[in-house]
Formats: sequence, C-alpha cells, structure tokens
Amino acid sequence: MSKETKKVQNPGGGRAQRGGRRHSGAASGAKKRGPAMTTAAKLVWADAKDGEAAAKQLLKSAASAVPELAANLNASNDEATVQASFALEAMTMAASTPGQEPRRSSLASALAKALDGAADDVARNVLIRALQLVGGDKEVPALAKCLEHEGSFDAALLALRQIGSEEACLAIANSLASAKGRRRTVQAAALADFGYSCCHPDIPDQVAGVLAKASPADAPMLWAALAKLGYAGVAPALGKALKGESKSRAAVARGCLSLLARNCLTEDDVAAAIAELFKAERESVPSMMALMDNTGEEDGSSVPYLLGMASSEDKVVQEAAANLLIEDFAGSSVTETIMLFYQQHNDGKGKHDGSELKQVLIRVLGRRGDVAARPFLMSLLHDPEAAIRKSAMEAIENLMGQLDRRVLVAAIL
Repeated sequence: MSKETKKVQNPGGGRAQRGGRRHSGAASGAKKRGPAMTTAAKLVWADAKDGEAAAKQLLKSAASAVPELAANLNASNDEATVQASFALEAMTMAASTPGQEPRRSSLASALAKALDGAADDVARNVLIRALQLVGGDKEVPALAKCLEHEGSFDAALLALRQIGSEEACLAIANSLASAKGRRRTVQAAALADFGYSCCHPDIPDQVAGVLAKASPADAPMLWAALAKLGYAGVAPALGKALKGESKSRAAVARGCLSLLARNCLTEDDVAAAIAELFKAERESVPSMMALMDNTGEEDGSSVPYLLGMASSEDKVVQEAAANLLIEDFAGSSVTETIMLFYQQHNDGKGKHDGSELKQVLIRVLGRRGDVAARPFLMSLLHDPEAAIRKSAMEAIENLMGQLDRRVLVAAIL
C-alpha cells in the first residue's frame, strides 16, 4: 500500500481514511511546533495501541499541550490544523474515560483559556466542540463569550446546552438582550431545554418578550419553547393560530397547547390552555385526544369536558368521547360524575336532554365495569321510556353478565 492511501488508526482503534502525503517534517503554515505537535504528527498515523499511549501523554501535559495545539488551528485547514484537531479529539476521548476526572478538568480549563487566542472561527469551533464533551460550569463564561461571534454561535450554544447546568442556562439568558435576528430566536428557544426548575423565574418572561417581536416564521419555535416552560401566557397566541387560515400553523399550535397543558404549574393554567383548545375546536376528536394526553386521567378533572363532548351531534365525536370515558377512567368518583350528569339532563337542567344522550351515558356506565353503577342502572328499568329501559337492561348485562330475564322482571316489579 502506498503512503498516498495509507489508512489512519485513530486512538479508539477505528480506522479513518486520510488522503494526502505523509510528512515527517514541520507542517506547512504551523505557527508553533513543539513536543505536542511532534506527538500529534505521530498520532495521526499511529495504530490503536500507540495512538492511545500518545493521547494519554498529551493529556498528562494538557496545560502546555493545548496552547501549542490551539496555535496551529486555522481556517486554511492545512496539515498542521488537521494534526492539531486530531490530537485535541484524541485528548478529549481519553479524558472522557472513567477515572480521568482530574485530567478532564485540567483539559477543560486549558481549552477555555485557549479560546481567547483562537485565530478564527475554525480554530474556535474545534476548541468549543472539545469543551462540549469535557466542559463544566467553570468553562461556561468562556463559552458564553463565543455566543457573540456569528461563526461560533451554534457550536457554543450546543456546548452550553450539553453542559445543561443552571450556570449554562443563566449564561444564555444573560446574553439574550444583546443577541440579534436568528441568534436571538434560537437562543431564546434553547432556554426551554434546561427545564423550568433550572431557570431563573424571569426566563419565561424573557422568552415571551422575544416572541412579541418575532417574525411569523420564528413564532412556532418560540411557542414550543414557552409550552415546554409551562408559560400559560402563550395560550391566547396558540388559540389564535388554531383559528387561523394556515393548517400547518394550526397543527403546530395544537401540539404546543397539548405540550403546555402537560407543563403548566397550576391547575388554573392547565384549564386555560385546554380552554383555548376547546374554543377553537370544541367538537373535534383531536381536541379530545389532546385533552386526554394532558389532563385528568388520574384525578378525573377532564371528565366534564368529555361528558360535554358526549352531547355532541357529531356521531364520531360522541363515540370517541364515550370510548374515552369507558376505557381511560377508573374509579367510583368518575362513575358518580357520569350518573350526576345523567340526572341533570334527565331533570331538564342540561342543554341536551334528549333520549339519545341518556342512552349513550347508560352504555358508558354499563361498559365501565364499575359495580357502583348497578343500583342506578336498576332504577332505570322503571323509566317510562322504552328505549331507556332497553339500554339499562343491556348495560346491566354488560356490567354483571347475562342475567335471567325473570330476575330483571322481578326487579322492575
């Protein structure tokens, strides 16, 4: 095999194909060649065993090796840049192995210091990518400065998100005021990745402020961020989008309302989010499913909404509501709510007092499997309407199993 196509063994044992000529002398364009660069040149062509040893050697002297390697990074992508990048990657991999915490900390510190002297965005991004893997709170200030550079913004933001600490969250928030255009939107949206517990209480308001000035194209990204943060104030904007002409924006808004309801911190805020959904799509199966995804399965708080949907004149919506009440809610308290709803409509207190709704409710009670409904259903065997008596009989049989008709007659009498 010629040197022109020789395969390179990386420190982890995987082979990477590198074109170009192998040079043993000083790399062209290198700003500084010392022990670290000499080792880096050998590392590029080393086999797995020798590569691992070279990476560990560099890691032991990270405080002096990193500045030398960083000085050889530049946008020309010459051989020195390739060697230095490869060496820094190898050091990062070695520092990420178990038992290397002290050396990982030393490497991270050296990388952060080297950022100030980075020749250009290429050099800066190589260092930032390494910090993404080994950096911590001590390196956050150095990474935050890189948010100011267009060419290193994306890499720095990703590194801060990877660190994921309160310090990283606040660094992004504190630089938000000076951010412009796309960076401002992306930076604001990134705050949601840290979760509400990691953020300062003012951060949701900061994101909302960015949304207020955002373009229509940027708004959906910020809707999602505020929904993740449980910021109920975004609900009206989502409700407006649901009723707009754009089906794609309505779909995004529906998903964000669903997400918002899961993350709201108070029951009132959850109710507000769900209310916006139902204002726009009061009689829709998607709105019911969003409701089910986010509220009430444990405490039954969404049962009244579903009972309202069971009153719909749309047969599909009515059937969907009935099935959800049957399959997704257990407990006698829910059964009692359904029976009370029936009584209210039976007494003329409801908006839909027809026989059809009452038959739907009876069927729900029969199929829920809660024996607490049996006395109520038995009482309906005396109802003056034949359709109600028939529905009650079927519900009792669903609940208790096939019954002797003589037993039912006796119960009626």
